[in-house]
Amino acid sequence: MTRVDLSHSGGRPWAKKPACTFWTGRDGQLCVQSFRPEDNVHYQPHAHSEYGIVICLAGEIVLTQLGQTQTIGPQGVMMANYGVEHASSYLSRAGEPCEVVCLAFDRRLLAAMTTEFALPPAAGGTCPAFLGTMENATLHECAQGIAEELQTGQPGHKLVIETLATRMLVETLRAWPRANIVEIAADTAARLPQKDFVRAYEFMRGCRKENFRLQHLCQFLGSSEERFTRLFLATTRKTPASFYNQLLLARARDLLRDPGLSIKEIGFELGFKTSSHFIAAFRREFAASPQEYRQRSHP
Repeated sequence: MTRVDLSHSGGRPWAKKPACTFWTGRDGQLCVQSFRPEDNVHYQPHAHSEYGIVICLAGEIVLTQLGQTQTIGPQGVMMANYGVEHASSYLSRAGEPCEVVCLAFDRRLLAAMTTEFALPPAAGGTCPAFLGTMENATLHECAQGIAEELQTGQPGHKLVIETLATRMLVETLRAWPRANIVEIAADTAARLPQKDFVRAYEFMRGCRKENFRLQHLCQFLGSSEERFTRLFLATTRKTPASFYNQLLLARARDLLRDPGLSIKEIGFELGFKTSSHFIAAFRREFAASPQEYRQRSHP
């Protein structure tokens, strides 16, 4: 088993190599994320005050929202909707890690385009919701181009990315099946931008229990603790500490599938000060001790 490096330096967590690369343009109304995690990633239910176009380049993506669960593979496209709580998983397929490009865009940008594209209003008390999935070669090509430009960072790459991102938005609005566009009540609560949520999640994933501090996370994001906590709670319905603990214990559950790791080793690797502290935290979360969970999972 490949061990996760959760070491730290200078009292601050030393996160894993970032799985995400970002570009932001159009006065913050467009944000591109290229995402290639080393391991499977599961985002707990959350919502954003943005729309997100999600294009799979490799692996598999599962998205649950509005009572529907959709799965896409390479060349598949799905949408995360404005103000709608959703959960998502980014999974390897046939040993190939997941790779995705996501374009987050502001509701105001969509509102300016609703008439031209014959969409339900995106202003006031309602907004469009994009359901289902589709496959589109043009969008796949745009996403591949964006991923390459973010990776190489050649001169002029920001201009190329903005052009491709704009093309991605237009092609999505053109091609999305009109039968899968519905009008829903708009939830206008202020939430974390998708970029900040993903960066916070990546920070938490690479942080040992003994080193996690809200102060360090907010310094990393460039946000005040009051603002971040308020927006994070609106985004996830959990405090940062509660969300982090659930994320850490989900990681513990994964590690328990490796019979070569003792309970003590798992607790130490995750940063718990003592085995008893780890066992008590695990029992509170899953109503079973780590050993009981392991026995049930692998009798």
